[in-house]
Amino acid sequence: MKIIVAYAPGGANDMTARIYAEALSVRLQQSFVVENRPGASGISGTVQAAKAEPDGYTLMLGAGGVMTINPALHQNLSYEPLRDFAPIGLASRSPLVMVVPSSLPIKSVAELIAHARARPEGISFASPGAGTPLHLAGELFTRQAGIKALHVPYKGSAPGIADVIAGRVDLMCDALNSSLPFIRSGKLRALAVTTAQRSDQLPEVPTLQEAGLKDFDVSSWFGLFAPANTPREIVGLLAAELQKATAMPETRQKIANIGLETVSSTPEQLRAMIEREQLRWKEVVRQANIKP
Repeated sequence: MKIIVAYAPGGANDMTARIYAEALSVRLQQSFVVENRPGASGISGTVQAAKAEPDGYTLMLGAGGVMTINPALHQNLSYEPLRDFAPIGLASRSPLVMVVPSSLPIKSVAELIAHARARPEGISFASPGAGTPLHLAGELFTRQAGIKALHVPYKGSAPGIADVIAGRVDLMCDALNSSLPFIRSGKLRALAVTTAQRSDQLPEVPTLQEAGLKDFDVSSWFGLFAPANTPREIVGLLAAELQKATAMPETRQKIANIGLETVSSTPEQLRAMIEREQLRWKEVVRQANIKP
């Protein structure tokens, strides 16, 4: 069996796929291989996965970017997530964390909002590129908070974080596993996590909902998908085994070791989540006039 990853080796998507390939091979007594097909913001590999034979032997580990953000960014996208894929279930997620330079005398979301409103130019926030999940999370925050903000795009998270640490940019919504070492070393200050629940890795850091931003719940997530028209009984079997794999202690530990959290869902829950997120990101893209 094959799990297609639409990104290059070494990232969170790829590592999640390899952890679950190993767990599912044990559960199903069937060998799994991970095949990386990067390119075009995940579009190339996603299209190839959609065109695979719907026999249950080719799956894809899809991410929020290809399933919910690309449809908002690209008017003529060559795939449609809920038409071309059968959701199987969630596998892992990474909360995003709002970080500011430790040199900035701001220790809460309320103080950040007050700081932004007191400055005619507002604040600046970094992201690894226009249209990325981290960019859209920042746009969603600034709109819900009602503050003026300048988006500063970088070619990846690392240079963005470097400029936040240096104080050249005020804020970044970053993947938790990326910023955690700098938070623990004192180079960055974490103001909030973007998920509805606090993170086990930063239990002392509040959520944005706790800070007063109603219904704010954003994460970088990964889920397993099959090509559309895969027989329902095969999708059901894979969904049941995936949920059991997420509960295995060794899987949970391996996922935690790469800075992520295990999470599970039914196919129906994953489909409903994608529908909600597609609507949300379409509106954010429209309001912010974001171009791919």
